[in-house]
Amino acid sequence: IIVYVDDIKIIKTPEELSKAIDCLKKEFEMKDLGRTKFCLGLQIEYLENGILVYKEAYIKKVLKRFYMDKSHPLCTSTVLRSLDVNKDPFRPQ
Repeated sequence: IIVYVDDIKIIKTPEELSKAIDCLKKEFEMKDLGRTKFCLGLQIEYLENGILVYKEAYIKKVLKRFYMDKSHPLCTSTVLRSLDVNKDPFRPQ
């Protein structure tokens, strides 16, 4: 169970989740908002066999914080060479 100010996240099996929610509703006035779509700046998508976590919103927030949200991608040159150690021209003989 994760509690933050007036929000709560419960991660359990469906049966345990139902029991936990019922117990909490007996003690507190609350409403179930369903599955979490955003948490700590990350977007969450639920799949049949797992979840996907997208960091796009978080990355945009970080870029804006450091005034890089208006920046543009730039190509940089790189030295291409083989990763084969036997073909490395800089390898001592």
